[in-house]
Amino acid sequence: MTFIGDVNFNGLGTDQSGLPSTLLEDGVSPQNGLNGFGSAIAYTGYSDRYVLLADRGPNKFSYPGGAAVDNTTSYDNRYQIFDISVVPDASSSTGYDVAASNVGTTLLKNSQGVQFQGISTGFSTSPSVENHRLDSEGIRVAPDGTIYVSDEYGPYIYHFNQQGQEIGQLTVPASFEIANPGPNAAAEAANNSLGRVTNKGLEGIAISPDGKTLVAALQSPLIQDGGNASTNDRLLVYDLTNPGVPPKEYLYQLDSGLAISEILAVNNHEFIIDERDGTAGGGKKLLYEVDLNQSSAPTDLTNSAYAGTTTANGLPKSGTPAGIVPLAKTLFANIGQILIAANPFVPGSGGLPDKIEGYAWGPILPDGNELLLATNDNDFSTSVTGGFPDYIFAFEVSGLNDFQAEQFPAGYTFPAPEPATLVIFLAGFLGLTVVRRRRTRAVQ
Repeated sequence: MTFIGDVNFNGLGTDQSGLPSTLLEDGVSPQNGLNGFGSAIAYTGYSDRYVLLADRGPNKFSYPGGAAVDNTTSYDNRYQIFDISVVPDASSSTGYDVAASNVGTTLLKNSQGVQFQGISTGFSTSPSVENHRLDSEGIRVAPDGTIYVSDEYGPYIYHFNQQGQEIGQLTVPASFEIANPGPNAAAEAANNSLGRVTNKGLEGIAISPDGKTLVAALQSPLIQDGGNASTNDRLLVYDLTNPGVPPKEYLYQLDSGLAISEILAVNNHEFIIDERDGTAGGGKKLLYEVDLNQSSAPTDLTNSAYAGTTTANGLPKSGTPAGIVPLAKTLFANIGQILIAANPFVPGSGGLPDKIEGYAWGPILPDGNELLLATNDNDFSTSVTGGFPDYIFAFEVSGLNDFQAEQFPAGYTFPAPEPATLVIFLAGFLGLTVVRRRRTRAVQ
């Protein structure tokens, strides 16, 4: 893998949401800011177009009297639409030019049409009102153009149309959920003995190129598997051709001190998993590869003595239980070392970002090699607040003999044209001229 270029944003731009510039509760971040969008990136299959995901918004605000609402803000959840071009540099035989522009913003709403927000007061307390609290962490575009987004705090896996409206969910095993969601980590720890650890739920998702398999990864092990003290994590594997069937659960063993931030399909059965620490300027940022079709089939934990449905049948904190075959992993790339050697960082910004969290393949490069893009979650910092910029890093990957590109239908576009048949018909009937505009903006 070779670093070939990057582009960065200073966090001071304005997105295409149409929201006001009202400051959020942290007193610094505007609601319509173009920032924090590197928690995940996904290729749309259309031209050079990608979707980039922000998480729950700025989370460094301390409320008077304590973390009553998890120190989060009323950020309206959304994904950004970017056109990202990676083309050969005309002045160099080996270099590339990387450019990116924000061409759209899509707000995310639940199935009742309520805007998702990052603040924990959005947890539903009524059976008739759907949850509208979302800590969005992973995003993928399915072959039909619909979008899946994973959430850390349910954890949930939401299904959206291209207008940002929820159209369904994948069922997450009850053993992954906590019984008593709370306003902060202390409350959840005191009232739950099963499920995801606070702020460490479903961090990454991947969809196989044929669209038949979705894999979701926990950032860290479940409470009943040892929580933060454990290295035995779980992956969920869904059959999207039969989404009502419960997913399989496979044991994935973390490096000590690391957590998962992303998962990306290489083909229909091989996946790359991003493990990282939270160290700024260095630390460990590693990509591992796993194969669902490995020679010794991985054990489906749901049918084992380690189903994780109770504290007693959880996984040990380390080691492989007798009779269990974990997913075998091999090092794919030391992404941290590659970036440190290239040193593309903005001077004075802190060097290697602590949170490189998004990965996506792009269109094949002119020399036939694969394009891999990576993004960082900068926690909505800006050049004013002294944090990391929003980076989009580009890499050239060669030697992937089994790589398979994502499959999208002929004539496919993203986003799909807005329904306009009736409007055009009525305009023609009335003798009117219809002019349709799409806003675009060059960003800082």
